[in-house]
Parts: sequence; structure tokens; C-alpha cells
Amino acid sequence: MPSAKEVERMDDALYSAILYCARTPVKEAQQMRSDFLVRWRRRSLELGKREGDSCHVELLAELVADLGVVGADDLLENLRTACPMVGCVGYESLYPSAGPGVPELTTEQLLRRQSDVLARSAKAIRSDNPANKGAVWDSIQRELEAGYMVEVQVPPPNAVFLRRFVIRQVKADQEGCPVKLRPCDDGRMALVNKAVFTTTKVRLDTADMFAEVARLLAASSPDGSSFYSVGLDHKEAYRQLRARNDEVCRCVVAEDPNGAMRFFRMERLSFGEAAAVTHYNAFAKVLASVVRLGLKVPLCQYFDDFAAPCRSEDDKVLADVLELLQDILRTTFNPEKTTQGRAFRHLGLVFAVTAEAVSISLSGARKSGLVSRLKDVLARDSLAPGEAAALAGKLGFASTALYGKVGRVPLQPIFRRANSSSTFVGFKLGEPLEVALSWWVKVLEGDPSTFQRSVPVRAVQRGCAIRYVLLTDACLYGLGAVCIVLEDDRPVAVEYFSYAVPQGSGLPIHALEFAAVSVAFRLWFTGRKDYTVSVWVDNQTVLGNLVQGKSRTKQLLAPVHALWEFLAQARARVWFQWVPGDRNIADLPSRLEHRWSEVGFCGLRPRERVLEQGVVEREIANLLREERRFVRCASARLASA
Repeated sequence: MPSAKEVERMDDALYSAILYCARTPVKEAQQMRSDFLVRWRRRSLELGKREGDSCHVELLAELVADLGVVGADDLLENLRTACPMVGCVGYESLYPSAGPGVPELTTEQLLRRQSDVLARSAKAIRSDNPANKGAVWDSIQRELEAGYMVEVQVPPPNAVFLRRFVIRQVKADQEGCPVKLRPCDDGRMALVNKAVFTTTKVRLDTADMFAEVARLLAASSPDGSSFYSVGLDHKEAYRQLRARNDEVCRCVVAEDPNGAMRFFRMERLSFGEAAAVTHYNAFAKVLASVVRLGLKVPLCQYFDDFAAPCRSEDDKVLADVLELLQDILRTTFNPEKTTQGRAFRHLGLVFAVTAEAVSISLSGARKSGLVSRLKDVLARDSLAPGEAAALAGKLGFASTALYGKVGRVPLQPIFRRANSSSTFVGFKLGEPLEVALSWWVKVLEGDPSTFQRSVPVRAVQRGCAIRYVLLTDACLYGLGAVCIVLEDDRPVAVEYFSYAVPQGSGLPIHALEFAAVSVAFRLWFTGRKDYTVSVWVDNQTVLGNLVQGKSRTKQLLAPVHALWEFLAQARARVWFQWVPGDRNIADLPSRLEHRWSEVGFCGLRPRERVLEQGVVEREIANLLREERRFVRCASARLASA
């Protein structure tokens, strides 16, 4: 893995490419790229490509050395000799019960237990439905023809068995949401053999990173410039890298049409294997670095998706990038997924770059596809880990348009299910997951502007920056909050509210603390859009709920989601922070201290904000309703048990 200093140099390369594209005359930039391509095309012909290599490896090695690409030594070695399996074999899959009786097996010892793994594999394979078995067998035939795998009559002693199965990939952004059956060799998801895992952090250029690159390009370009973006997709990305099977042999197990178990050695990296993520991402990252340093194009990379913003005057960027990566380095891209345009689709989102702003939105087709999929899951009350992982990924991309880097949304229950190692049948949703999925349906079906976000190209000028500071507090008999209006960080107004909680409400203090925050937002910010606010609370439990967008307290789960929905629809920029109780100036109004209105604050006299009739009562009623619902659900589960 590259060091922190090497990662910093990678970022420098991207930043330098942005400035070059923005400030260099287009004709000069095109001539520089043309000269670079002519030079390396000539060198490509001189070296020649070795048969079976993933790309023109020796040419890539010369490019890496010439351009000063960092962190590529291990990759080049793997490209020359093939990629090894990374990680370890998980004995938990063979011995799922915990306790002192579970043997601690080494990898070598575990490899001798092939019969145990095969027995579990055969049982799982034979229980699969005929359609899935047919899809698996068809995929194996295609890969045999392409040379991606080789059949072996007798598995080698160092074989790690992976059961091939299919996952349902819903194309949420296509009309009718077609379902594609994709073969996968990940043993953990197959619930048979954990095979390999890795904790290596994979560094990716996310949608937010692409938006920031586009913003910097627009901010650094001459006035009046216009922009478009280009995108490329690596074809069969993992299959472009050869797999090494000398130490540990990747061996796929499948059933042929006659019901016999067959074994296939993987010659290329396998989709779903943890090691493939590490190896391929290193390869893709080096390719992106070569483009940034050699062609001076600010190419972003997210696994096998590549994208770059460009100035409209330069219409040769896509052709030049393809010539380098495809024609000279001999990697392969999907022509049908090679795109360019002003409204540019990338990572499930639509980006548009102008001289004033970078806009990010979720297409209508994508939203309707996600809603259809969520409703299907809710209707059947079941979500398996594999499906949860795919759903969490798509919703994660959608949240970029919803929140960006501000706040968090109800994704945790979905990720928790995706990472579940439980083998129970049915995968019932449960209350937290059901609430989270229902929240997403409600938000996706709501105001279309909720999933539209605009990032200004240039910072707001001094003299017109307005933001708010909100402090809230509660006790068993009162709620209170203080709102401070700042202009260029100077207080210009102070308001507060104070409310007496009816006796016998029965709500615990954490619920009242949350009610104070929720009521304050609805009092001061209903009808407002695109505001910035810092919220200070002195209750650690409520602070954690607000930051995470969820709550382990069932009573607060739905209300916290509702508050984040309110903030999302307002496109609010919110920061939650803890304040010690003895420094919280909202303490006085929450204790119904009327002398608060006589206290000066930065030379300003606090003004009381009168609550509308029923605002707090409705908030308290909602909390009580959630509490009663939780008690009913818990009682029903205890009775059924």
C-alpha cells in the first residue's frame, strides 16, 4: 500500500491536472497530449505485448518510471507473475459454534479439511433452484471459452473451494427495472466458506470527490467557460488480471446439468473475492495516475468507473484517454458505457457543471426504480445479506445528492443486515430495518427538489454570509431553546422559546431533550431553504442520535428519521455539537426562568418567540405514540416466544 506521503503526491497529481486543464490554452493542451501519445505509441510497438498479459505490462512499467507514479511496485510484480490470494481462510464457516471447543486451525490445517467444505458446498448447491443452477452453468461455459477458468478433474491439495451462485442485480435507473443475474464466487455470501477476507482500506474517488474536482476546474477556468464530462467503464474489470494459484488455488465448485459436481480453477480474478478488490483497485488507480500525469486530465476513479470534467472547448479528451488506455496500454473498455455530455451520469447520479455551480441530482428513473425495489422488500418482509449490500450501495450513492457530506441517513440497519453472518432462513426485516426502508420510500416519493444539490463554484462573498447557532435543553417540566443569528460571525439577533411540559407526560429526559431540538427546528426554520446552523445540546445520547440519524431507543427511531427528512428537504447544512450543561445558555428558558428575557447577550436583548398552538403537544404525542407502539411490539414478541 502507498504511504501517506505517496497518497499526498497522488492528490498533488490530480490537483496539478485540474489547474493545467483550467489555465492552459486548449490548442496547447491538445498538442501536448498528441505528442505524448505519439511517443508512447511508438514505444509500444517497439516493446511488443506478451501473450496472456493483462495489459502491456512492460510499457506500463516504463510509463510509471517516466512519470513518477507512486505505489506501483507491487502491482507491476503481480501483473508480471499474476495476483496471489490475499487474506486467510475462515475456519468459522466450518465450525460456526462459539466456545472453547472450537479448534484454532492454521490455513494449512484447514486446507486439509476439503471434504467438510465440499459437503457443505454440495448441500447448498443442490438446494438451489433450477433457474439459478442454469445461470451458473451458462456463466462457467462462457468463462471456459474466454480462458478465464480451466476445468480440473481432481482438485489440487491447496484448493480453496468457492461455490458459484448468482445474485439479482436490479438496474434501478433503467425503464422497467430489469433484473440481471450476476455470477458471484464470494464464499462468505454463499454461507459455505468464508474463503478470504481483507481489511485493506481501498481508496476511491467518490461522487463528492468528482463534484469537488469539477468545482475546482470551474473556479480556476477563465470567465465565461463552459464544461462537460467524460466517462469510461472497464470491461470485465476483475477478469483483466491473472490469478496466481501456486500457494492457494481458487477452485469454483458447481453442478453440471447431469447433477455431477465439477471443479474449475480460476485463471483470472473472481468477482466477489475480497482479494480481487485490492488487486484491481491498485491497477485502476495506477491507470488513473498515468492519465493525470501524462495527459494532464483530472481523471477520477471509482473501481472500474472512470470520469473527468473538461472544458467544452476541448473536444478531444475522451478520444485521447481511450487511445492511451485502450490502444496503447491494451486494456479493454465497454463502448456502450463510454459517454460524454453536459448532463453526465456517474455513480447513479446526474452531474452538471457550469461556471456558477456544480449540480448533483438523482434521475427520475433511478428514484422510481429504487422505490419499486424498496416496496418489494417491504411487501415480502425479507432482505437477505447479499441483496441488502446491493441496496445499501445504491442508496448510499443516492444520499450524495440528498446530504452530501453533511449528516447521515438511515443506512445503518441496511448495512448491518448486509454484513450479517447469520444463516437463519427467511431474513425477516425487524422493526429498525422496516422503519429505515419505509423512511427511504417516503423521502424518495416526496418533493423532487429533495434530491437536487448545488455546490457553488466560488465561495460566498464576505458581507452576506448568514448562519445560525441553536442551543436546546430540557428538564422533566420544561423545554427551551435559544437561536442566535450571525452575520459574518457577528451576532445580530437572539430569540428563545420556553415551554412548560404538562405534569404526568411520562416521557424520559432523553425524549424531552430530543423534543426540544425538533420543536426548535420547526419553530425557526419551517419554510427556510439552504441554511447553515450549528446545534449545541448537552445530552450525549440525543447528540449521538442526531449525528448518526438513528437511535437504538425505539421511541426515538422514527422521530429522528423524521427530523433528518425535514433537514434534507430544506437542504440544510447542519453541525451537531456537545456543550457542557453548565455552559448551555438554553438552561434558563428550559427551567422556565422568565428573567432570561432581561439578560443581555453580546449587547442584544433576547426576544421571546411564541410557539404556535399545538406544536409541542404534537411532538410529545408523537413520542408517546412511538413508545406505545414499541411496547405493543415487544409484548407481542414475548407472547409469541
